[in-house]
Amino acid sequence: MLLFAEEQFERSAKAADGNAKGDHLDAAKRHPLYREPQALVRAQLPFELAHVWQFFVQMSRKRQNGMAVNPLSSLDILAWQLRHRIRLAVWEEELVDQLDAAYISHQNSSP
Repeated sequence: MLLFAEEQFERSAKAADGNAKGDHLDAAKRHPLYREPQALVRAQLPFELAHVWQFFVQMSRKRQNGMAVNPLSSLDILAWQLRHRIRLAVWEEELVDQLDAAYISHQNSSP
């Protein structure tokens, strides 16, 4: 799942013109002369973990931003659970934390 998340974060990163890199790739694929690299294997979102990805995306939309992107706090996660009347299992919370760490790492590495 973390590989899938990394690919999604990379696709959503801004290119030099301000558009998402994934938008550029999708536009290139529509060109009649485009040939996709044969070795490209995309990570798939495991069906069993799709709900955790959706939870993370929802939480991330409410993320606090200052001079930089801030990590999701435990209070942010708790507030999301209360609002949606969902209690995450310990392993789901840990996975959200791992996804958030990958997201923050990706944001900090972007130019």
